[in-house]
Amino acid sequence: MKAYFTRYPVLLLTACILSLSVAAKEKVVMPVSYSTITELPYAEADSVLKYGDHDSQFIEVWRPSEPSQGNLVFIHGGCWLSDYDIKHARPFMSALSKLGYQVFGVEYRRVGNGGGWPTSYQDISSAIQHILEKPNVTAPNTAILGHSAGGHLALLAATDNQLPHPFSAIIGLAAISNIEQYSQGSNSCETVTEHFMGGSLQERTTEYRAANPIEHAFLNPVYLLHGADDPIVDPNQSKALTDRAQSIYIQKGAGHFDWLHPDTVAFTRVEKLLKDVFNESD
Repeated sequence: MKAYFTRYPVLLLTACILSLSVAAKEKVVMPVSYSTITELPYAEADSVLKYGDHDSQFIEVWRPSEPSQGNLVFIHGGCWLSDYDIKHARPFMSALSKLGYQVFGVEYRRVGNGGGWPTSYQDISSAIQHILEKPNVTAPNTAILGHSAGGHLALLAATDNQLPHPFSAIIGLAAISNIEQYSQGSNSCETVTEHFMGGSLQERTTEYRAANPIEHAFLNPVYLLHGADDPIVDPNQSKALTDRAQSIYIQKGAGHFDWLHPDTVAFTRVEKLLKDVFNESD
């Protein structure tokens, strides 16, 4: 071995440089921007399922190359607005499939294309029911994940006694857990809340309560991941569920979109949580 190092120092140095280069590319600096995740490469979905007649009522399916470690239902965010569709989450879902999961990405009606409360959640519920009709897909071997406004809808699914339960997990990534409080904010996403709900909290108190995950009992194990530096959904939204969630993890240095980038420390945390959840459910 010593002779090899002596005879091929250039090759050894090159190998070391390449190794360091690969390692340096493993994780990107957080926080990442929305535009960054939209530019990521991804594998196209293997199939598309329709669960309704509207153009936005479909499910994109990624199948792993090896036997599935579990099923994941993903609900994308985007302030409940039709301006933000499922496309930006495809790199995330494609990456989860490469980890060995069968991934179902749900598109649904949103504000601007027929959605809002309660239509958007009704679409989510219908899509989940449709997914559970597929072979080898049951609540116990399925986790539901949602990001941002999609996290809000995922948390509502955790409280829905019309759905089979318990699921392996309901996972909120930068999730909106208290929509009443969120509606009182002034950032660009918070101000959309009234459009989603069809009016202000004062005008539609009953509807806000029905749409507020924090007001209802969880029927499934809930896990929350949130960026400490999230400017769109304050981490206090997740911290408010400290007494009710299985666990809450606040990622230092992470913003709002880091969970969706496969090359961040935040994504690694999602990967670890999924392994833990499905190992526990075995």
